[in-house]
Amino acid sequence: MHYVLYAITLLISSSLLFLVQPMVAKMIQPVLGGTPAVWNTSMVFFQALLLGGYLYAHLSTRWLGTRKQAIIHLVIMVIGLAFLPVAFGSPSDPAGLESPAFWLLTTLFIGVGWPFFVISTSAPLLQKWFSTIDHPRAADPYHLYAASNVGSVLALLAYPFVVEPLIGLQAQATLWAVAYFILIASVGTCAVILWKSPPPPKGKVDSEAPPASIIPVTWRRRSRWVIWAFIPSSMMLAVTTFITTDIAPVPLLWILPLAVFLISFILVFARKKLVPEEVWWAFFPPALLTLMVYFLVEPGLPLWAGTSLHFGAFLVFCMVFHGLLAADRPHTDSLTEFYLWMSVGGVLGGAFTALAAPLLFDQLLEYPLLLVLAAFFFPAKFYQQRIVRLTLLGYFVVGIVTIIYQLFPADTLAGNIALFALPAGAMVATALTVGFRPQRINVLLATLAVMVSASYAWPGPDDLYQERSFFAVHNVRTDNDGEYHMLFHGTTVHGIQGRTEELLDIPLAYFYPLSPIGEIFDILNEEASGHPIGLVGLGMGSIVSYSQGDRPWDIFEIDPAVHRIAANPDLFSYLDNCGNHCNVIMGDGRLQLDAVEDDRYELIILDAYASSAIPVHLLTREAIEIYLSKLRPDGIIAFHISNRHLDLEPPLTQAAHDLGLATRVRVDRLGEDNPYHDKRASPSTWLIMAHTPEALRDIADDPGWIKVEPRQGVRTWTDDYANILSTLRF
Repeated sequence: MHYVLYAITLLISSSLLFLVQPMVAKMIQPVLGGTPAVWNTSMVFFQALLLGGYLYAHLSTRWLGTRKQAIIHLVIMVIGLAFLPVAFGSPSDPAGLESPAFWLLTTLFIGVGWPFFVISTSAPLLQKWFSTIDHPRAADPYHLYAASNVGSVLALLAYPFVVEPLIGLQAQATLWAVAYFILIASVGTCAVILWKSPPPPKGKVDSEAPPASIIPVTWRRRSRWVIWAFIPSSMMLAVTTFITTDIAPVPLLWILPLAVFLISFILVFARKKLVPEEVWWAFFPPALLTLMVYFLVEPGLPLWAGTSLHFGAFLVFCMVFHGLLAADRPHTDSLTEFYLWMSVGGVLGGAFTALAAPLLFDQLLEYPLLLVLAAFFFPAKFYQQRIVRLTLLGYFVVGIVTIIYQLFPADTLAGNIALFALPAGAMVATALTVGFRPQRINVLLATLAVMVSASYAWPGPDDLYQERSFFAVHNVRTDNDGEYHMLFHGTTVHGIQGRTEELLDIPLAYFYPLSPIGEIFDILNEEASGHPIGLVGLGMGSIVSYSQGDRPWDIFEIDPAVHRIAANPDLFSYLDNCGNHCNVIMGDGRLQLDAVEDDRYELIILDAYASSAIPVHLLTREAIEIYLSKLRPDGIIAFHISNRHLDLEPPLTQAAHDLGLATRVRVDRLGEDNPYHDKRASPSTWLIMAHTPEALRDIADDPGWIKVEPRQGVRTWTDDYANILSTLRF
């Protein structure tokens, strides 16, 4: 019964940790905008507090003992009630703060720092408490860590699929405060059990103790814990970034790598192993080699195949390195120190991928580089296992068969599979020739990974420019004959410019002259009023080619890399041609617009969305109210809502209905009879709003622009509530 109570308490604690982080992120977004700097700063804050919590658990139990420490801990938990419910105020001028990062860190610490810190201590602390009571399982309390991660997985899945769609932010904060109070009661009950239970008899030899508990804790052993925790932590973020950028920019896909990461902890720390450890060791070399071949060849696999390959390999890596951690868990005397060094590795891994990599590399190079670390630190002794040798031999046979298959015609998919296995077979053949000497195999695979990383980093023949920021990896490419320049974010095209004299000044892609946005400019340019235009999202500057006369443009762009690319006439010339009429204002579009004088713009264009993640704070009712205050009475707000995965029309239409606005939607089909069909034009969908139907001019009665009524059951997005799941195109 005691074991179950401790397990339930850990489950509640980890659930609260994984619920508060996305909740806080949503609260902060409307204050400082949806910038990656905000997300990265918040992530560093939570990771630092987690590490601080583990350090507190380690030092306090060592200095005070578990029974005295339990009293102090309960007092600290009760103090946390003074900071609830979680809430954040706004600075008087967030855009003008001299140090927004300092304001954010201070606000996070005051708003949620204390309760988050307290909860972050639960995993090591409760296990340490349990290890000092007289219970049959007290000698190996590490299995409770599985229960902790069950709570993490449940919260991870519950927030986007249950909590966010049904509950507003203020209600979430209230319910979280109630759950925190329940956690205090549960932890208090665990403390009572601790105080009433006699400690285990001294000198007792327990058969339940971990096999590695007799091994002394040395600095070499601690360094292994850090490395084994570093690799999966860093790879989780690297896989997430790579998948959502280069393969499938699908919203909420980031959940799967994190779920795999947490589930692996559940499996390796469980009392009963569902899959023997030897099986994961056997899968490691093929998974490693397959990823190497993928980065070497970069095949165009279908969505399901590409994501399955990376997620499957990531599962193997997690099971191997987290399994090594679980197998090397020390005696309970060093329990809190074990989790402390695990946390150090996790924090360093996250910081490397999230903070250092964007500064060090101009592309997603951290993923293949992690293969080098994984190959080198996979224990060489495992290559002596028979099952590992057999899988390597099987991989070699597949390579030979594929070489033979290459002699015959193959369709595209089969050809890609062949390209995978051909160099992989050569790699394994080389590995076999070294006689399965473990240390040689480690060095060989690490060397191959280095070569693959160098090949992956080498620019392609069509690459003109590449730059990476906190926001994205931006790549400018040309076609074979140099007729077009294209701006890519992963696999998503964000703009195209023809470089011939005929096409140089004509916007293409989603903004070609016969597109919905082109029709809007045809009407406005006929009036020649000269009133300013506001544009949120610069891209490569295609839209500013519609500039005429002395009409001023205010362009709001958050990514300095995008500005540098658009301003380089050797890459794209739209912005350069606009001259002094186009004023680029750096910063979050919503915040910067809010600082502009009222009634300024005749047209406000919102085009700041990526396929995988949209800045929700630009689409809420409060955001639209800001746009309306900056719009002239006869002005128009135009939202570019083309998206492969999200249907943004329902929440925008509902918000417009609530505010009494006139709306129209046009879906551009781009038929073959369109003169721009063969000139790199792309279909697009636009939604426009205005104070009155008269402000829409001729568009109000244009049959191509559809008047869309609000859909039943759709809820308006606000700064308090937004439901991404409801907009997914299944």
